[in-house]
Amino acid sequence: MTALPVVDLETLDPGLRGWLEDLVTSGSVLLRSEGETVGTLTYSSAVLEGSILSGPVTDHVDRPDDLREGTKVLATTMRLSSRARDLLRQSFDPDWVVLDLHDAPDTADVVLTSAHSPQLTHRWTLLFPNAQIIVTEIYDPELGLDISGPVGRLLDVGAHAYLPPRPLEQVAENVQAYLESRALGALGSSPPTIHQLNT
Repeated sequence: MTALPVVDLETLDPGLRGWLEDLVTSGSVLLRSEGETVGTLTYSSAVLEGSILSGPVTDHVDRPDDLREGTKVLATTMRLSSRARDLLRQSFDPDWVVLDLHDAPDTADVVLTSAHSPQLTHRWTLLFPNAQIIVTEIYDPELGLDISGPVGRLLDVGAHAYLPPRPLEQVAENVQAYLESRALGALGSSPPTIHQLNT
């Protein structure tokens, strides 16, 4: 019997690793080529029923058993070093704490996550029922962070802007506002904007 190839998740590119973790969550994905389904990729767990599989190793802080009243909690789902998490916390008001999702109480106010499958994103709403779920991408070479998602990957290969879903008339307004900002940059009044998000 031929030995199966081994893939170490810890050594993978963050984007590919996220994609594989989504597959683990959803169980299977359809493979398509030129618009036609060519097969199904299926995940089968090697963990025996009843066994506990630990999550990825992260720099955890101690779980706060009693947060002072008025403290707001931001839970992060992505791998962040203690330094990165502390820098993120310093960027908020003093009444905020930033914790890894494994350390955060289920009463967290915000969950900051990278783009995942709908199933995994829905899981955050179940684990943190009162939290605002905010999807983001992070690029910080100084901290060694490149947490990209579908929007970032499209921008990297040539798209110039991302506009969020809006009614058709507002899409036109957003496109015109983006083009006007580019024109102003071309005239030298401001640098051209590559990424623009109109809310």
